[in-house]
Amino acid sequence: MRLYLNDNPRTFVVTDSSYALIIRHPSPEYKATDLSHRHVPHIHHDRGKASAGSTANNKVLVEFLQSEALDLSKFSDITPRKSRLNKQLHGFLGLLNVKGYIHLGFVTKATKVASPQLNESVHMIDDVAFYCLNSDRFDSWISTNDEDLQNDNVEESEGSLNGYPGASVRRLLSLGHFYFSKEFDISCTLQERGYADAPRHTTTSDDPYFRKFAWNNYMVSDLMEMRDVLNPFERLKFDSTGFLTVVTRGYAKTVNVTLEEGGDALLTLISKQACKKVGALFGDLGCDDEGEVSNYAESEVIIYSEKYSFSYVVVRGNVPSFWELEKSSLMLSRNNKKLKLTRSFEASSHAFLRHFDTLSKHFGDVHIVDCLSQDKKSYKGELSDNFKKHYEEYVKYKESLITDMEDASETNKVLLHISKVSYTSLPLSLSFIRKVGYSTVNPKDVVNPLSLSMIDFGALFFDVKKKTYIGKQLGVFRVNSFDCLAKANFVSKVISQEVLNLAFRDMGVSVTHDLLQQHAKLWAENDEVLKRITLAYMSSKAKAKSLSTKNMIKEQLTKRYLNVMRDPKARELAMLKLLGRLQDQDGVVVFNPLHQYVNLQLKQRAEEFSSRENIKIFSATFNVNGTVYEEDDLKELIYPSKHDVEKDYDFAFIGFQEIIELTPGKMISVKSDNFNNWERILKKVLCENSPSNENYVSLWGWQMGGIAILLFIKESQLGYVSNIEGSIKKTGLGGMSANKGGIAVSFNYSNSLICLICSHLAAGHSNVEERHQNYKTISKGIVFFKHKKMRDHDAVIWLGDFNFRINLPIDEVKHLIEARDFQKLFEFDQLNKQMANGETFPFFDEKEITFPPTYKFDNNTKIYDTSEKQRVPAWTDRILSLSKNKILKQDVYDCQEDIIFSDHRPVYSIFTASVEVVDEKAKREISHEIYESYTEVVGDINFLLTASDVTKYVTDVWEKPMPPPSSDKAKWWLKSGAPAKVSIEKLDSGDPDLIFNPRYPINPFEETTEPLLIHRESLWDIVKGPEQEVTK
Repeated sequence: MRLYLNDNPRTFVVTDSSYALIIRHPSPEYKATDLSHRHVPHIHHDRGKASAGSTANNKVLVEFLQSEALDLSKFSDITPRKSRLNKQLHGFLGLLNVKGYIHLGFVTKATKVASPQLNESVHMIDDVAFYCLNSDRFDSWISTNDEDLQNDNVEESEGSLNGYPGASVRRLLSLGHFYFSKEFDISCTLQERGYADAPRHTTTSDDPYFRKFAWNNYMVSDLMEMRDVLNPFERLKFDSTGFLTVVTRGYAKTVNVTLEEGGDALLTLISKQACKKVGALFGDLGCDDEGEVSNYAESEVIIYSEKYSFSYVVVRGNVPSFWELEKSSLMLSRNNKKLKLTRSFEASSHAFLRHFDTLSKHFGDVHIVDCLSQDKKSYKGELSDNFKKHYEEYVKYKESLITDMEDASETNKVLLHISKVSYTSLPLSLSFIRKVGYSTVNPKDVVNPLSLSMIDFGALFFDVKKKTYIGKQLGVFRVNSFDCLAKANFVSKVISQEVLNLAFRDMGVSVTHDLLQQHAKLWAENDEVLKRITLAYMSSKAKAKSLSTKNMIKEQLTKRYLNVMRDPKARELAMLKLLGRLQDQDGVVVFNPLHQYVNLQLKQRAEEFSSRENIKIFSATFNVNGTVYEEDDLKELIYPSKHDVEKDYDFAFIGFQEIIELTPGKMISVKSDNFNNWERILKKVLCENSPSNENYVSLWGWQMGGIAILLFIKESQLGYVSNIEGSIKKTGLGGMSANKGGIAVSFNYSNSLICLICSHLAAGHSNVEERHQNYKTISKGIVFFKHKKMRDHDAVIWLGDFNFRINLPIDEVKHLIEARDFQKLFEFDQLNKQMANGETFPFFDEKEITFPPTYKFDNNTKIYDTSEKQRVPAWTDRILSLSKNKILKQDVYDCQEDIIFSDHRPVYSIFTASVEVVDEKAKREISHEIYESYTEVVGDINFLLTASDVTKYVTDVWEKPMPPPSSDKAKWWLKSGAPAKVSIEKLDSGDPDLIFNPRYPINPFEETTEPLLIHRESLWDIVKGPEQEVTK
């Protein structure tokens, strides 16, 4: 990365090997001594605070383009020299607005500290540099030595304009607490960004949850919006260049560990402190109105080897209610601290709800681990009691909403999330933690109460060689102690280690002593680092409340008699400045005129490069009862002769239930031999019986316990598919053994977003409400990248063993089946009634059922259940669809009655989907044409570098001057000062006998031969009417 500067007009250009970022301010200022040869509008440098917030001062012109298009012959290369200063540009931090001066921030020195996966690295920031965009008065500071900038004299003051505005932020970022990555967005977790071979450099800090960990979010927020305007290819290039570098604060380190049989692996621990809370980020304080808490941090353990990749996340944070500590006036009293609840219980409940709703939406289920003391006489015990009461109220509130959704407001329906939140109290003492220490042995007192949730939540496990997910983390432990440091860190380590043991056990891999030892060391080091950087940057108010009596006396005496206490405000102000929270800090508004113009024109010409095409999707659901069948009899399932399949399927989507016999207590579900056999057999049937001899490939597959999905695609269609990702949600037995739940896959087919779901809902004839809750849990719990939900897709096909039954006696059902009166039978179908009432699967469509119930049969017969239970036959196996603008059409809906090895019959459906297909080549050509036409009028892109006036490119529509308000004499909508009085030519002639014709129609659109104006003497004829005419 290189940085270039043009003195006049003042312009910066950041380049890598292929792309460049042009950054300009529309009205930069220059030193008074250089005004003689400047020819641009001058703003006096003594601006002060009044002008800092001016409407034009915070606007910046930014364009992203290929560097070969630029003429940089007049630019100076101001890139730090690695050979001379041991510095180089590692990444662009964004735009920092301080006192009206906008600075470009860059990482200039960094140390590699971690490698979470192959070809991924995490760097600790050692030094940064700031370059003022809209003034040259600070250029002398660019080459200032590090030692000088560490001097307090460099810090800007309120009364001086000679200071360097970026000095305090530079010192803050250079302390070794901040981290970034060149290969991925460090604010997100491995589960979100995907495996090592997935497309790199995807920025996720525009996600609301991950944004809380981006400490330079204020500096990059508008650049994020600019990035979103770029097309997908440009966006990928933009991310990969380092032109948008996300920075986190906390801890990161990777160590080498030895696995069984001498294999090596990388063990990484990354902790990120949050910075989103309004008010003090650290200290003995509660939450803000949005539920963001002080001392919130997320820790992720990652293990990467040649075979597997493992990840697990634990979070911590203060109690999410409104509270703080009050000091007693008796300094020497043992109980000199008192808990103060700053708002009512009801007011705190709303913030508590928001906090856990955010966690539930992001992680799924949440398990609270409360490590506060249970001594109700102490302030910590009071706080724990307050936490527990809020939790109990939260559970009651959620249950009431679930029970009576009709009474819930729309807002509450949005806030309501079906994910479960559980609570465990673990009042550990510091003496217990010191006794156990960070060893390789986990204390059972901590593990046992949490073990069921550990199995329930699972962990991310990825098969590197097969490039398939074995498991994903479906919930999170939220740990808290009073300050969320020592105790919270210890419990997090114990949870992480136990999950690691369980996951590797399920994979049949032994955990070595070296791995556990290094794991414990990382957590111990994490504890020391987070304590140091948290206590050092507590707000002065919060820190004073946290001091022990002994330290408080010492600090007060030192301040009074020795006068050597350092003012903590400098550190706090630097942090506030970085976060953009000072009173005089405006956000920077970014304009990129070229891309905005091209995108606007592309939208208007979309029909020239996009069209709608029909694709064919085969889908089937089959509860196979743990059996694999031979392919000879599956041809009639995939290519049913009675429906005359003449055209090849573009996709084949098959969902299984009970693909294996379940093993309770397993956290990781490895793909079974049954799964592999079904995949092999179905692929063979598709390829060998294709009407056009097409080849099919397996696009995606996943197994969760007894549920599995297989998705095949016609090989010639692979080029249209992108962004494939999966999601799972357990529901059975509290989620522990994955016997019920759902699996979903999401992908783009050209410009259409498609979601396919397979689920297995609760069994039992009378468990309609439980099945309804299963549906809601899955529909809300299936979440994809950047929190895409099922309903965000253009087309959804949802199939599975839904287990809905028929509410009729068995004899009557069998009679109607024999008569093939399926329409009458359908009237008593539980799912039909649920859908008709808008409860389960609202807005979904299902083609008319013309086949007999598919459950339950005696195995290997066509006879319905003759066992002692005598289950009523039912359509348990269903295929439904949901699509925007009805782009999905269910052409065929049937079952295969001759496949009899299971107690279910397979159900299949053939869909036609009208998808939007974009001709990328034509789109690129049209984009180039638009670009060329734009540059013909304005000039080539170099006009942004050389034009003396670019203010017209940073003007918003709403900033155009408005006309004066209307008056009796003039109206604002009348041009050229025209009078407000309406002028009619005939009336203006001065004839006093002209009046309006009362017969003229009131409706202006009604045709008439009546004149608008008549003479006064004609009025009598109208008034007397035709009857008087006759009498006369």
